[in-house]
Amino acid sequence: MIKPSRSRLSGIAIAKGLLVGLALTACHPKPMQQPTPPPDPAAADDAKLIERMEKMHARALAAPGGTSEASDFAAHVAMLFTQGVSARHPVAPTLIDEAVECLARAKEAHPDDAADLLVRKGELLLAADRKEAGVDALRESIAIRPALRAFTPLAKFYAAEKRSADLTALCKRTLPGMKSDESRYAVLDDCFKSSGAATPEAGLAWAPAKEVSFYKARRRDLEARLEAAKRQRAKEDESAKH
Repeated sequence: MIKPSRSRLSGIAIAKGLLVGLALTACHPKPMQQPTPPPDPAAADDAKLIERMEKMHARALAAPGGTSEASDFAAHVAMLFTQGVSARHPVAPTLIDEAVECLARAKEAHPDDAADLLVRKGELLLAADRKEAGVDALRESIAIRPALRAFTPLAKFYAAEKRSADLTALCKRTLPGMKSDESRYAVLDDCFKSSGAATPEAGLAWAPAKEVSFYKARRRDLEARLEAAKRQRAKEDESAKH
């Protein structure tokens, strides 16, 4: 009888070991890997906005007294609030204070830009829920140079707070500074709607009669245009069905 060689026995043992290993693997498969969750779009957007804000911050620090640098920095800090980033990533109050300080330095260096810089300050402070300070900045801007950009958020605030006397004073102060028919109408329309009155005569009692007549005529014209556009769309929709 021929005995198998030692090397052959070793090979048989290895083969048996492999078979046993394969059998065990088959009985105990590897756990399935959990799918990687998709990236959170909000997190990516937040990171981009924070990065842009930090760049604007660095620009403002590198150019103290610069109007555009201070304004851009303040605008990006405000966007942290208006775009919901602050709800997910708390904003340090010192960042708001620093943006306000940058605007103050720019205002001192460039007095001709004071009205615009004060609007930016008001927008930032209102966004950060520092309402009274924001209102003061917008009111100061209006006192320098009335503009829709300051008027609109200020009128909205006064209407929400039911401060009718302040709203009327704001309307009286702003309207004479409006140079175009579009801006005149915008002020009159906001003031009338915010008054809660049923008629322009009642809601715009503070305005000169010619301004009330202008508002009523412009409003009728706009309503007629909207109605004509509505009928045209309905006609086009009906034609598309046939």
